Amino acid sequence: MEDAEIYQLAGEVLSCITNDTNDTIYAPLGGKLSICWSEKEIYGAYASSLSQSDKPPQHSITIYYEFVRQVWRDIEDFCEFLRSRPEGDFAPYEFYDNHAKLPGCFNEDEHVRNMFIAAITWVYFHELGHLLQEHGIIRHEFGPRGDEAMQTTDVHDFEVSHHKPINDREALVSHVTELAADFAATIFYATDLLRHIEDPSFADAQERPEVLCGTLYLMVCGLSLVFFRFNGSKPIVPIADVEGSHPRPLTRLELLLSQICEYLGAIEMETGHSFNQELLEVLCAKAVFFTTLYWSSTNTEDDDFYVRFLLRGGQSSPANMQYLQPIVAIWDEILPRIKEVRRFHSPLILMRFTETFREKLSSVSTQGTSPEANATAVTPSSPGEFRISSQ
Repeated sequence: MEDAEIYQLAGEVLSCITNDTNDTIYAPLGGKLSICWSEKEIYGAYASSLSQSDKPPQHSITIYYEFVRQVWRDIEDFCEFLRSRPEGDFAPYEFYDNHAKLPGCFNEDEHVRNMFIAAITWVYFHELGHLLQEHGIIRHEFGPRGDEAMQTTDVHDFEVSHHKPINDREALVSHVTELAADFAATIFYATDLLRHIEDPSFADAQERPEVLCGTLYLMVCGLSLVFFRFNGSKPIVPIADVEGSHPRPLTRLELLLSQICEYLGAIEMETGHSFNQELLEVLCAKAVFFTTLYWSSTNTEDDDFYVRFLLRGGQSSPANMQYLQPIVAIWDEILPRIKEVRRFHSPLILMRFTETFREKLSSVSTQGTSPEANATAVTPSSPGEFRISSQ
């Protein structure tokens, strides 16, 4: 596909979502959501709020053309990489009962297209999560600048900041709002996915389980590629410090996988679809394994597979748990204010940490020299710890 065709497809998809969001959320509030495009060669997107919390929302989401172009090219290369490798050419691959690297319910063009749409849609929903919870206002009110908050607030994402590095409370507030936007994006996307799957014109009842699994698998692949591109060639390094404007990309990916499994596993009891927790975990793990294999084999110095790129298990990583301790504390502090200024009152998109998770978190040592700080965990995250809010 030519670059112009990529831009056109992205524009059609995101404009459609914008129109629907205006009709359902912004119009009743007397506000407006706009989508803008930038020609700057930046891999990223950002959200802007031009309104005060007590006024109708005037929001916009800006996507860089370079972002959607690169996402498409990464997905193309990824699919070609998998198709070019003979079956059974890599030992850990044999762990999975289903040896298909890409779902058979879609053809080659659909693999790329569906992965692309899922990836850019999730990123769009991430920006929407910032806006609907007015994270710009939250950052200015709870960060070190306080009363110096500007009326125009931009929240940049998936873009490496060239400004002065931030630390301490400013970094903490920035990190927690990024994770909260990730959480909202995943709920938005998963809900939209289920809505499409249940449409008879998308898949009939007999095909639905396979199509649902295939679509989710492609979504995880596409989203993983976004985070690997944002991460670059750096392997996972378990660090508990909160620094910079964004959480580490692969840490975010680990937490997202837990949330995807948790949310869709809960939906199973309500809708009767075919997912179960074990199936979800295996499906997500397989998708991330193949994107890790691709990325480390094509974007590292030696172009070879490295175990150090494998995800460490999210909440079962001691360093991640240490990282999340101040995150949970600051979230508890700012959540009441978010509930006051938010533009969308569905409880589903509010990040919540369960009591089980909080108890586990409190048992992790905060000392940098502790065994927990130096341990490397590789087991999957436990279900039931990072879930939707019931508030």
